Amino acid sequence: MYKFNALLFFSLSLVAGCTNVVSDVARTIHPAPSSSLQASKLFSAASGFFTEAGYQCNVYPDPSPLRCTKELRDLYIHQSQAVVQIYPRDEAYPHTLVTSRWDEGLIPGEFISSEFTNPDVKAFCEYLHAHALGSCRIIK
Repeated sequence: MYKFNALLFFSLSLVAGCTNVVSDVARTIHPAPSSSLQASKLFSAASGFFTEAGYQCNVYPDPSPLRCTKELRDLYIHQSQAVVQIYPRDEAYPHTLVTSRWDEGLIPGEFISSEFTNPDVKAFCEYLHAHALGSCRIIK
C-alpha cells in the first residue's frame, strides 16, 4: 500500500504545477515638453522597440493596452515569460507601463526569485528620453 501511495503522490506532483507572478515597479510615461505623445505614436514606438528586443506584441484597438510577451525560459518542466503592458492615458493619469514575470511549471515558488527587474523596460524608458518622446517615472 505504501508503494501505491508514493506512486500516486509522485504522479499527481507531475501533473500539478505552480504558477508564480512577480512584478517590477510600475511606471508612468509622461510626454516630453515639446511632444503631445499620442497613444498611437507611443504604442507604435513601443511595439517596434519591444518587437526588436524579441517580444511578441499585440496592439488592440483603442483604448485597449499594448501587451508584449517574451519567453525567458522554456524548459520541459518550467516556463517563464516577461509581460510588458502599456495602458492608454485617461483623464487622471498619463500612460501606465507595467511589467511582470510569469513562471509556470513544476518548480515551487519557494525556489524562484521573488524579485524581478526588466532591463528591457529600463532600455525603453531610455529610448523614449533619447528620442524626446517622453520620460518614465516610477509610481510609488
